[in-house]
Amino acid sequence: MQAAAELFASQSFPEVTMDAIAQRAGTPIGSVYQYFEDKRAVFAAVMARSNERAREAFESVAHLARASIVGGKRPALPFRAVLEAAIDGFAQLQESDPAIRAANRNLTFLGELVAEDEALQRELSAHTSELFASYFPDADARTRKLVATTVVQLVTTFLVLADRLEESRKSEGKKQLEECKLIVRLYVESRLGS
Repeated sequence: MQAAAELFASQSFPEVTMDAIAQRAGTPIGSVYQYFEDKRAVFAAVMARSNERAREAFESVAHLARASIVGGKRPALPFRAVLEAAIDGFAQLQESDPAIRAANRNLTFLGELVAEDEALQRELSAHTSELFASYFPDADARTRKLVATTVVQLVTTFLVLADRLEESRKSEGKKQLEECKLIVRLYVESRLGS
């Protein structure tokens, strides 16, 4: 799976072959076909791994906020710290995990997997809305949901585009990441309260 993720992260879906996956994995092609019917099935497994890692990353940040709630009040951990930890965590995950980069690079080639990605976006948006409820309990639930969905889509889009930057522009991407965090924080606080 790791070999396939690395190939899909560095090449477009049409360029990756089952032979290349087997070669990269150091295994006979028959072994690959024993577990996967075709390249689409391999990519679907890479995508499932990507989605699971995204869920784990979100849960680790949500756990930080929940763990800081004392006596049913707002979390003691400042919203800004949770927001920055979440965005930094997803940026780090994208940088270190080829499955995430593979999904970002190739999702458009496999329309049937777009529905899974959209389901993940809805799931993360719902969890983000719940997290916002901890920090902004007086905000209207529909507004929290809208803001959460907007934030998830904005951060996801930013990270996908940042991943496509040429190596020579990666330092620019890091500065833009800081701007993204500022934009998101100001947007959330202006819409839900500070």
